[in-house]
Amino acid sequence: MELKINKNTQVHKSIFSAVLITASAFASAQTSDKILSRLSYQAKDYENIEASYNATLVDLKNDYSEDLSGHILIGDNGFNLDLGDFVIISDGTTVWSYDVEANECYIDDAELLIEEGMDPSKIFTIWEDDFNTELKGEVDINGKTCTQINLYPINSDDKSFHTIKLFVHDNGKTLDIVKTLVKGREGSDTEYIVKEFKTGIVIPDGSFQFNESNYPEVEIIDNRF
Repeated sequence: MELKINKNTQVHKSIFSAVLITASAFASAQTSDKILSRLSYQAKDYENIEASYNATLVDLKNDYSEDLSGHILIGDNGFNLDLGDFVIISDGTTVWSYDVEANECYIDDAELLIEEGMDPSKIFTIWEDDFNTELKGEVDINGKTCTQINLYPINSDDKSFHTIKLFVHDNGKTLDIVKTLVKGREGSDTEYIVKEFKTGIVIPDGSFQFNESNYPEVEIIDNRF
């Protein structure tokens, strides 16, 4: 069987990884270890997550920029990530990657996603095994004093990025993400601003399945063996 690869697969992986980290960066503490440890502890109480964000992609080599937005639902081992031009859905067993413009849906085993470091079950603890962290100090962003934490992937050669910068503001009760900056290996940086983050929501039935009937004349490319 011929394996057909989506030309945007690497873009999907990079965006997906960064969104998971961005959507999960909420905590309260004063050092990087304390912030991330508390976040891991808080994550145990999270049930069903909904988050939306704005993003700006800057290609430094080609002097190009693009504004993006996205929305994600997370529950148990499933997720539904809407990137506008692309939709990525998983029920924990299967992953559907839908290219809106091409009207094509690529089907893969979720196990492959996990092997490549994109396991939804590790959203709130990904830094425990996969990243080194560094507290960089305080910076001012739009009038807010923020703590900057850098995340460095341990197996950096396997990633499309080399650094993730988290900028966290203490609002008096919790620490909120003001900005996340993903530094790409190929000269592209992506900035994420979380607009909304909710937990304990009711997720509609079927959110973690790709319903072919909702996409007339969609071409299905099944890469599962």
